[in-house]
Amino acid sequence: MVVAGSVYNLILLRRAPGPGSGKRAAVSQALVDLGLLTVVLWAAGGLASPFIAFYVFHLALIAVLGGPGATFVATAAAFVGAGFLALAEWVPALKIGTWDPPPPWDTIGNVVAFITTAGAIAYVVLHAVRELRDRERALATARDQAELEYQVISNTLDELEAGLEVVSADGHIEWRNRLADELAPAPTPEGTWECPVAARACETEPSGQCPVWRARDHQAEGRCRFSVDDRWYEMLSFPLASRAEGRPSIMNLYVDRTKILLAERRLLHAERLASLGRVAQGVAHELNTPLATIRTLAADMREAIRSLGGDQALQSDLAESAALIRDETGRLGRITHSLLTGGSLPRLRLDSSAPLLPIVERARALVFAGAREGGPELRIGEGVGDLVVAADSDRLLQVLVNLLQNAVDANREAGGRSVWVSAKRHGPAVEILVEDEGAGLHTDIEGRLFEPFATTKPPGEGTGLGLYASYMLVQTMGGDLTIENRDPRGACARVRLPAGVQALAKGSGVHNRAPRS
Repeated sequence: MVVAGSVYNLILLRRAPGPGSGKRAAVSQALVDLGLLTVVLWAAGGLASPFIAFYVFHLALIAVLGGPGATFVATAAAFVGAGFLALAEWVPALKIGTWDPPPPWDTIGNVVAFITTAGAIAYVVLHAVRELRDRERALATARDQAELEYQVISNTLDELEAGLEVVSADGHIEWRNRLADELAPAPTPEGTWECPVAARACETEPSGQCPVWRARDHQAEGRCRFSVDDRWYEMLSFPLASRAEGRPSIMNLYVDRTKILLAERRLLHAERLASLGRVAQGVAHELNTPLATIRTLAADMREAIRSLGGDQALQSDLAESAALIRDETGRLGRITHSLLTGGSLPRLRLDSSAPLLPIVERARALVFAGAREGGPELRIGEGVGDLVVAADSDRLLQVLVNLLQNAVDANREAGGRSVWVSAKRHGPAVEILVEDEGAGLHTDIEGRLFEPFATTKPPGEGTGLGLYASYMLVQTMGGDLTIENRDPRGACARVRLPAGVQALAKGSGVHNRAPRS
């Protein structure tokens, strides 16, 4: 029997183990050894043999190698073997040997059995401890690798300004990175997830269906676009593959689309401006002839007024109007010439000492011409009569006309009466203020005042190009233009330009004038 067991173990040792067969071979070998042990004990006295404790060694070994299933089988086999040995004690026909060595071999046998059993159990315990340590090291290595991969993914997502989260089928948040935690609505105290559609409008889902539940219920990609703090994000939802039956978990990816949307808007603005430029060139071509005619007739009218005689004050007033018509048609002619030669804005002619007062007076005459008693009133405040700026007078006039016209329109809508123009020196710059008594800036347009085609006026009353053109002109002259609400009501436009190199003669600089009737 011993020879048969040794041959079997030798065969197992020499056999090349296949994939995953190592533990199965070890367990089967231990079970065969358990059977051979039963036969050896049967021949060596059965239950009376001190080596009966070897059953414990084999059970412990199989438990370490095979797990709960193999342990259950080995325990059952040990009970069967022990039961057979007990049966052999009661049935003389089954008994083939006894344990009755003469002294001192009985004592030696007991000692050897104890030492062998204890050593075998110690071996199993050491093997189990070594196995546990190996598993702990493997778990630690896997944990470190998982943490490293997590850091790589998290840092990559942060650099890409992308959020990522995983939501279970029942709506519980399983994992999310920093940006996803900032963008997604705060979870409920139970830790369940709230769809952005429930808290924010979803541009790409007119039905209002949550993209996450769409991905979960229909196994299809869902998407939603929403805004947070002037930035636009798109949430993409994907179902995750799962071996378990039922609805899958969902992965939500948040992508910042602000740059793409801004690029699309800039492209749209560029296309619209290009179309506007082509239209403007056509209009400029058509305007050149009537403008030349008006300028010629204005010069003829001025000469005719001089030759008529009559009331000197009336003649002076009419002559001033004719001169204004001539000058403005000349300015319009320069603008149309620039448009026809391909420039979006006329070439600047910077004057290092352009006085403010004549430019403001001319803008007043253009904007408030024809106003009657009870109409809007322009108040020219301090600094206008004393300060000079380094600017193109025609372009600054165009800016002031746009700002004054906007102020008059705002007053008309809100019932305001006065418009103020003042100026003050700020180091190397001069700041021109245009204030009104209107309703102030609308919140929906406050952040895009200087974008082309941005307007709150109804169709036919505004193109949204006045402030855009004014801003571009001021920037070209080396200045800046800002508009803000004023207290208690109305708006204040600030034109900041380089100060002129020559100061005008000091005067009061304060003029309160009603519009000319």
